[in-house]
Amino acid sequence: MIEKTDTDLLAEISKFLHYHKSLGITVYPRTTMLEHFLEEWDKKKPSPPQKESLTRQKIGKYSKTSEQKHSFDPGLSAKTTLQDVREEIGDCKRCPLRKTRTNIVFGEGPSDAKLMIVADAPAEDDDRQCLPFQGPAGDLLDKMLAAINLARQEVYLTTLVKCYPGAQARPREDEIKTCFPFLLRQIEIICPTVICTLGMLTAQKMLHSRNSLFQLRGRFYNFNDLCSTDLNGKIVVMPSLPPSLLLENADFKKASWKDLQMIQKKLEEG
Repeated sequence: MIEKTDTDLLAEISKFLHYHKSLGITVYPRTTMLEHFLEEWDKKKPSPPQKESLTRQKIGKYSKTSEQKHSFDPGLSAKTTLQDVREEIGDCKRCPLRKTRTNIVFGEGPSDAKLMIVADAPAEDDDRQCLPFQGPAGDLLDKMLAAINLARQEVYLTTLVKCYPGAQARPREDEIKTCFPFLLRQIEIICPTVICTLGMLTAQKMLHSRNSLFQLRGRFYNFNDLCSTDLNGKIVVMPSLPPSLLLENADFKKASWKDLQMIQKKLEEG
């Protein structure tokens, strides 16, 4: 048996950590062994003062200035239906994602849905079928919704960007910026009770944050406080874990289930 050198092990660990980082995983659960290691480390090195993180705050008003808040595209202000917005997008060639897509994946679901689910970008199956959350990830999402007594037909499903970015690719900031006004318009028309973001890019964009998905998930954020205009009714945002990640890492399903239970309670409260 060939023994691995420290260099080989470090290379494998580095590759593994880079893979997790690409998925938005930058925080790991504390095991007993890890707790012991950290306790020993803390004895040797004083801990720096920590600022209260966004995840520890309760739901409340954001101190965002109007420049930092989401603004709705004035060019779409006259639009009144989802179909109008889809027609505004047209055969979009506004950004480089036009080169990697086959179809525009606009979204599906009722315009009065109480729950809106937003992924980062269409997957290859979505691009092929022109609908969000298809394939194995879509099958898992259907089961997740069923667990909180919802069917796919009751939920509005869409994506942050409307075009498939290609295998193993993520939308760039300029591509997100181009497409984001259309998502905001969808939100304004539907005005759901809860928006569940399933992806790090969507959570960060919606919440004006650079924190990882694991730091953001597990609590509600007031969407109205993040916008420059008031929407009819109160909308909250719940960042959670995408089905594709749960298929890769079953251990994260427990955290996802907690998020779903919070969403179910919020919807039942009305």
